[in-house]
Amino acid sequence: MRLPGRRHLRTFTSLSGAGVGEALLPALSLMALVRLTGTHVSGQVIFAQSVAGVWFLLLDPCLENAAQRFVPMEQERSGRGASLFAGMLRWDVLIGVAVTGAGLAVVAAVRLLGLAPAEVQLMLALAVVTRGAMAPYGTASAGFALADRLQGLGLLRLGCAVLSFGLSVGGLLAGGALLYLAGQAVAAAVMAPVYCALATRVLRAGLGPPGPRVPMPAGMIPFLLKTSVGTTVAGVSDVGILSFAGFIGGPSLVTILKIASAPGRFYANLAIPIAAMLYPRISHRIATDAGTAAVRRDMTRTTWLFTVAGAVTVAAALPVIDDVMGLAYGHGYARAGGVAMLLLAAACVKGMVLWSNVLPLALGRAGWRLAYLTAEGVCFVAVLAVAHLAAPEVFRTSLVYGWGVLAAAVAGTGFWIVSMRRVLADDRSRPLDPDAGRIPGEETAGAGTGRA
Repeated sequence: MRLPGRRHLRTFTSLSGAGVGEALLPALSLMALVRLTGTHVSGQVIFAQSVAGVWFLLLDPCLENAAQRFVPMEQERSGRGASLFAGMLRWDVLIGVAVTGAGLAVVAAVRLLGLAPAEVQLMLALAVVTRGAMAPYGTASAGFALADRLQGLGLLRLGCAVLSFGLSVGGLLAGGALLYLAGQAVAAAVMAPVYCALATRVLRAGLGPPGPRVPMPAGMIPFLLKTSVGTTVAGVSDVGILSFAGFIGGPSLVTILKIASAPGRFYANLAIPIAAMLYPRISHRIATDAGTAAVRRDMTRTTWLFTVAGAVTVAAALPVIDDVMGLAYGHGYARAGGVAMLLLAAACVKGMVLWSNVLPLALGRAGWRLAYLTAEGVCFVAVLAVAHLAAPEVFRTSLVYGWGVLAAAVAGTGFWIVSMRRVLADDRSRPLDPDAGRIPGEETAGAGTGRA
């Protein structure tokens, strides 16, 4: 196996460092929140954050996926990819502002109707503002990827994580849970213009200055709809599950699931940089009609790498997970170690096919990803509902849910490995179909514009 070049290693190191920071610092702030406010209040905070997350998953179109597919195509076709990206970034900011306003209006309605305690209402409002400020982060990050400047993105993400940690923990120590959320909102609002400005600058350096506005590429709206729904469904396995847990099991179940998912989230954040590096790489090969052999090679190497990494991680965590959970969150949470181990194992299994998050999008087959994520999300919700009915006590509910998630991860990984062979097995040297992902019946509007 050929070793990666220095530039790839620097990029991976930067993104991995950011991933570690984005996993470790929120975990440390969560430990402080649980220890200082208790299970009930910390569960309310997590629930508010989850509801805000679901709100934006439902209404934010997630333009970053479309940007990474259509900007390279527009650059190849007309040389005006920077203009397309600038327009998409502006729209992302405007949509984020609109969704934030709508969310605050809903919170105001909840207040008028008296559907939640006053403190929970304030938590919801602060969580909505935080998510609204973060709305353009995804598209701005896509700009770094398109300009091949992911190393700089890693440093920016790490700085954002440090700022959010400092302000949230400082607020927690100064005034409790509400100031904890207020600190996160301030950090997100400060970093949003920095993200957008730097993304615009690096893309201008990589693709040239934006010119006149370009018309929307053919097939972009259907692609955007599919990817947005897919991203919404994917959120069910994270913030959506926590919201559902809050409705059926209360703040205690939310807190247990949140802290038990921390080790798996930490591992996933280490794996995400590989997907971030693969997406623009595959998209570029497709935009330039490269062959499938290189794509297959990247997928196979990634699977082998994370098979070994996952096995090592599980073997290292198994003997110490209970002690670590008790030390981090308090002796009463040591029982969550078994749940954390199951969710960590599930994250390791899913990491073997982390390319499954980007391969369908790069091929223009967003419907494949949507169908899979829908099935996975429905499975997770069903597992949690059954677990709660079968074992109402929160630790037992969490344990049953952990086994269900692990089983789903094993089945899903097997599905993607088989699917990769079917997608890329026709001919290793055959160029990818330039019309892959075209919406059936769609008329082409010129070279390179008929792809979805």
